[in-house]
Amino acid sequence: MKKKIITFISTIVLTILCFSPQASAAYNDLHKGYATYTGSGYSGGALLLDPIPSNMEITALNPTDLNYKGVKAALAGAYLQVEGPKGKTTVYVTDLYPEGAPGALDLSPNAFRKIGDMKDGKINIKWRVVKAPIKGNFTYRIKEGSSRWWAAIQVRNHKYPVMKMEYYKGGKWINMEKTDYNHFVSTNLGTGSLKVRITDIRGKVVKDTIPKLPENGTSKAYMVSGKVQFPN
Repeated sequence: MKKKIITFISTIVLTILCFSPQASAAYNDLHKGYATYTGSGYSGGALLLDPIPSNMEITALNPTDLNYKGVKAALAGAYLQVEGPKGKTTVYVTDLYPEGAPGALDLSPNAFRKIGDMKDGKINIKWRVVKAPIKGNFTYRIKEGSSRWWAAIQVRNHKYPVMKMEYYKGGKWINMEKTDYNHFVSTNLGTGSLKVRITDIRGKVVKDTIPKLPENGTSKAYMVSGKVQFPN
């Protein structure tokens, strides 16, 4: 009887492990997939990270990995260390690879060339999220049309991917929804400066203040310099 119970429990544990791989997956686990290459992603990408220097090594990321743990565009602006047949390089996530399978990247040609042969067109790769090779504090992009009544705010220049953004109003923190186009959106944000709380993919939290938003919708997007950065 005891042996049957042990066998039954072991079966349950194995079933959980086999059918719930994402439950224990860490953000910086090693991913395996394939890479293709494209010349797009420097402007007009789905994640609205323009302008991007034309010599930067970038990638589009498949939807499964981009939307980590169900958060839209979670890995937007992340840096990935990628290894292919010829070596390693680090790329910046600027776009969506809509038809890509889990693990797949669509690299810029300068990145693909470093880790594989261009003539192959498609190569096997391994990659993981790494700390961004950046300096300074956050930068915020306030999307066109934003006002105190409705605003879309993007966080840039972050050491690790941004999962959550909240603002403080009426004595409580209010969650902002992250969108497919890599902005956090909310309504009725108030008339004064905006106190925000930002959480990265590791669960690290920092607080900052954004100058008050326009009374009416701004006709153009504009940038605001932040005063904080995620810890190492």
